[in-house]
Amino acid sequence: MKKQVLEDKVRINKYLAMCGVASRRAADQLVLDGKVTVNGRIADEPGLKVDPRNDEVIVDGRRMAKIEDKKVYILFNKPKNVITTSHDERDRQQVLDFIDVRERVFPVGRLDRKTTGLLLLTNDGTLAHRLMHPSSQVRKEYLAGLDTRFPPAMLQKLTCGMRLKDTGEKVSPCRAKILDDGMTVLISIHEGKNHQVRRMFSTLGFEVKRLDRVAYAGLLPGDLRRGEWRYLSRKEVEQLYRLSSDAGKE
Repeated sequence: MKKQVLEDKVRINKYLAMCGVASRRAADQLVLDGKVTVNGRIADEPGLKVDPRNDEVIVDGRRMAKIEDKKVYILFNKPKNVITTSHDERDRQQVLDFIDVRERVFPVGRLDRKTTGLLLLTNDGTLAHRLMHPSSQVRKEYLAGLDTRFPPAMLQKLTCGMRLKDTGEKVSPCRAKILDDGMTVLISIHEGKNHQVRRMFSTLGFEVKRLDRVAYAGLLPGDLRRGEWRYLSRKEVEQLYRLSSDAGKE
């Protein structure tokens, strides 16, 4: 894996892509829409350059982590009722309250407040953007505890690629297995639509009472308890780069 050399200043669209916010093209539109501020002033020029180490960049109220030369990769086992966003007006407990590192890291994607399980955090914006890009095909596995038994006859409807009843949005085919009690389903998806697993089961008439992400891109919790975190090994980081090598190339 090549070591990235951070430039003193980079274009705002490249910086936002490094932070995992959007592709460069979409980042340009965010700037044109007046949704980006740099050091307290609205950025109105897509060609603007920023210092990733020192400038304060805010997108739609969300402060971007300043990019450091040293890349950090963290696997966290998120407890219930902890939010993934880096700021919260209601002063609820946040993921970053658990992570005690010098570097400013940010979550790769999100888990909703009620969902528990594995979450990756990093300050490597390039990897984050690639992992979240639709073409990455990164697998995420969840244990979904339901309000009633899930019949085997409905398994094909769950996995064949359905339309969500609330929006009519189409989701890709997935993998799923009904566990022994019938009240729990192990489901593996590669998309990251908002509340996707809950909405898929709701479309079929089931309520998800408990949702736990038990695997992310091949990473497993091991002996990580709720609220605990660890650094990824070099081998694990290289694995993530291989999985995402074709993503985010726009």
